[in-house]
Amino acid sequence: MKTYKVLQHPDKDLKAVKTGFAWLAIPFVTCLPIFPAWFLFRGLWKIFIAYILTILILASIDYELYGYLVFFNFSTADGLQIIILIIESVILILPALKGNDWTISNLIDQGYKVSYSVQASSKNEALLIAQKKNIG
Repeated sequence: MKTYKVLQHPDKDLKAVKTGFAWLAIPFVTCLPIFPAWFLFRGLWKIFIAYILTILILASIDYELYGYLVFFNFSTADGLQIIILIIESVILILPALKGNDWTISNLIDQGYKVSYSVQASSKNEALLIAQKKNIG
């Protein structure tokens, strides 16, 4: 069972967002097209743009200092490159850790309010439980 936060809007449908780790927000090399789609599908435009710019800036700094990107090239990495690699790794894993919280914040900015926190096996089940609570 997973925990979902159910958000309610006066004029729109209920929304359910899983709490905890957002697996699809991890930009694995093999599924890199999912990474931007995940942000955009959830309406996190500002965070998406900030992430892309941050990654490009760090990659540019790395390239300007060393003439190549250190990603996956550990054999010639010095102290600064290792720091840049750690920062890049943290930046790439942060959406998985905070992505669902960002989604809830975005929905709250759109006028939703957190109504319930429910235990359910799926998003649809969480919405059904919340609808039963609203009816009853």
